[in-house]
This record gives sequence, structure tokens and C-alpha cells, in this order.
Amino acid sequence: MPESEWNAEQLAWLEALEEHEAGLCRCGEPLAESTKLEHDFNNPQATAVYLPVEGTPVQCHACAALHRSEKATADLNPQHPGALIHAVRLVPRG
Repeated sequence: MPESEWNAEQLAWLEALEEHEAGLCRCGEPLAESTKLEHDFNNPQATAVYLPVEGTPVQCHACAALHRSEKATADLNPQHPGALIHAVRLVPRG
């Protein structure tokens, strides 16, 4: 049996990261906090609320390029356009 690329400590770190990421919303906030009733903007008894960060939103130009690619190729797989994997990279203009 081939030796693992990862030692026990590295595997433990990977498992901890996986567990941490599983508890995050797509916005990056911990679900355990961001889904609490006491953090609901519409709850008059809320103890704290999430508000937009000053200076946002900003446009991620890489995400914009991904979106353009997704729109341009959606017809290639009309049943599952989200299954297409897109990639972008920063290249010099010209």
C-alpha cells in the first residue's frame, strides 16, 4: 500500500478546515451566527444586525468575466448550464 501524501497532523488540519467551511454561509459569515433570530434585521428585538460594509458593493472583475462566460455558453448544456466549469485568468490587455 502506498504511503499517504499527508501525515496525521496535516490530515487533522484538513478535517478542521472542512468542518469550519461547512459552517459558513456563501457570504463567509458563520451560519451559527448569521441565522440567529436575534441578528435578523426585521426583528425589533434584535441584539445586533448585519449591515452593508461602507464602500461596498464593489465589482469583482474576475466574477464578471465568469458571468460573461456563463451567459455566452449557457446554450451548450441547456438542461444543466450550472454544470459547466468556467475559468478566467488575468492577462495583459492588447
